[in-house]
Amino acid sequence: MVLISAACLIHTYVIVHADTEVEREGQKGVIPGITNQSLKLGFHYAWPTAAVWSAIFILIDRFRTRHLHVWFLCFCWGACGATWVSMHVNTWMAGMLSVTGGVDPASGAGPAVYSAPFVEESCKALVLFVLAVGTGRRMTSVVQTVSMAGLSAVGFAFVENIMYYARADNYARVTASAGDPKQAVMELVLLRGVYTSFGHPLFTSMTGIGLALGLRARSRLVRILVPTTGFVMAVVGHMLFNGFSSVLPMATLKKLWFVALGIVASVVVFMVIRTVREGNMIRHRLEDYIKAGWLPASDADTLAALRRRQWAALVALSQGLRRWWRTLEFLRVGTDLAYLRDAVVRGLDDDPGPRQIQLINRMNALRPMAVTVARGAKLSKPRLPAFLKRRRNQPVNNELQWAPPQA
Repeated sequence: MVLISAACLIHTYVIVHADTEVEREGQKGVIPGITNQSLKLGFHYAWPTAAVWSAIFILIDRFRTRHLHVWFLCFCWGACGATWVSMHVNTWMAGMLSVTGGVDPASGAGPAVYSAPFVEESCKALVLFVLAVGTGRRMTSVVQTVSMAGLSAVGFAFVENIMYYARADNYARVTASAGDPKQAVMELVLLRGVYTSFGHPLFTSMTGIGLALGLRARSRLVRILVPTTGFVMAVVGHMLFNGFSSVLPMATLKKLWFVALGIVASVVVFMVIRTVREGNMIRHRLEDYIKAGWLPASDADTLAALRRRQWAALVALSQGLRRWWRTLEFLRVGTDLAYLRDAVVRGLDDDPGPRQIQLINRMNALRPMAVTVARGAKLSKPRLPAFLKRRRNQPVNNELQWAPPQA
């Protein structure tokens, strides 16, 4: 993925940095490419938005946390692969939308409304469906898929914002009538980086919600229709967003902005409810093993509540990195066991016997090396490394001691 991302970024840079020759009404001209100075300025203003939203989506999924490589995969695909594919396909579709005579959609809001939403949402969601095919058994949580979908969308918006900011700065520098370049860029930063920064994550989250609900459904028809419905909602929402932004006056857009905030708030409430329900599900499924005598009662108490999971990890961290890492692994394995049991109850997994035994044995193996009981656990005092500890001065006995005479 690192090699693919690097190749896509280099090719994208070559395209946007090069000058473009155009011809209109028999006259040839050159559109200057984006300079390195403008690209650096765009990166400077784009990374804070990406950092904040990335942290939010990483912190969303606290029950079934993914490894760093999955977060990296989703973000890099959205930032490099999805933007590269979208740039080429959008250009091709904009040309296909061009007509001779009458209205030219390519010169207005046509490509932004009819082609860009479909292309961009398809590219951003592609990584979700690939992961679902590769690790379908482990992608069963709505909160989890929303987290990965959000990271892909944040990466896409990150690179897109860089290009938007850089183009605005570059245009203002080469056009005398454009005004102050810094003011032009700051207006765009406030619009894309603050006020409407939730756009791409919100749309792609719709696809993530539909995918998760489809993976947890028993009906084959529902497994097809629900992810498709989520994707259609993402595309339609993206279309409305681009269409309203292109044709409506600013006064009307300010009113619609509050409507958009209401939609975001409803999604947040939905995610909170799903998080609470997942905690209850983990408790109920682990209690099945507790009643059978395979697990202690403390496992369900620790694994079912976010605050106790976080406290157990914090206590383990105070006792050393190795114990902290084992504790995180214990929490992940226990969560996998709960989701596997839920799949059995719902009829989604037919032969889970060997997998259940493997997870239970792994939990029991990690138990002596991890913090498994959160209630009553206390932080350990910080300990200095051995080479930093001061050697205690041993008292010296100055009295002469004579050995007894030998016979």
